[in-house]
Amino acid sequence: MGESLAFHWNPGKPVVRVILSRGSGTVPGLPFLMKGTPSVAIAQPVKMNDTENIESITQEIRQLRSVFEAIHEALQAAVVRLATIQAKVGVPSSSGVTPSNEAPAPRGAAGRGASRSRGEWTLPDGDWTAPDGAVTGESLRSRREALGISQAAVAHAAHCSRGLVAEVERGRRRSAMTLSHLSQVLDKLEQQARRN
Repeated sequence: MGESLAFHWNPGKPVVRVILSRGSGTVPGLPFLMKGTPSVAIAQPVKMNDTENIESITQEIRQLRSVFEAIHEALQAAVVRLATIQAKVGVPSSSGVTPSNEAPAPRGAAGRGASRSRGEWTLPDGDWTAPDGAVTGESLRSRREALGISQAAVAHAAHCSRGLVAEVERGRRRSAMTLSHLSQVLDKLEQQARRN
């Protein structure tokens, strides 16, 4: 059988052992496990003394911490790969996924995590231009400046922060939904300016 982790759960009085298994084969009390598919089975309550509880829970915490760290590192790597591919293709980041500075503290570090750099990306060098009629941060800035209004005024009309408007105009935020919303707000402000 492959990997296996045991967890103890104590919602009230009895201690219940939960076994997560991966691999193929059978385990007494568990259904047949498909290869590579995690499955969960809850066994009968197990009576343990306090010393065994402390030792087993400490071991579970160590195992869970290593699993969490591995998952977190894989997630960070996937986010950076996604951002890199989006930058190469020139597609705005609309997935809502952004790289994070937060990482689990490495083992042995007493509450202090090693500093990790943030996965950042920029547009590829070259003659990349947005298709005609596409809304970009630069086009929003030029429209705003043509109206003679501040970023704060646009932010107030759009019900967002001035910092967000500034980041969009600098090209740091390229969510299609945000660009579209700010474009619609500028359309309304242009209509108001024409009426006055």
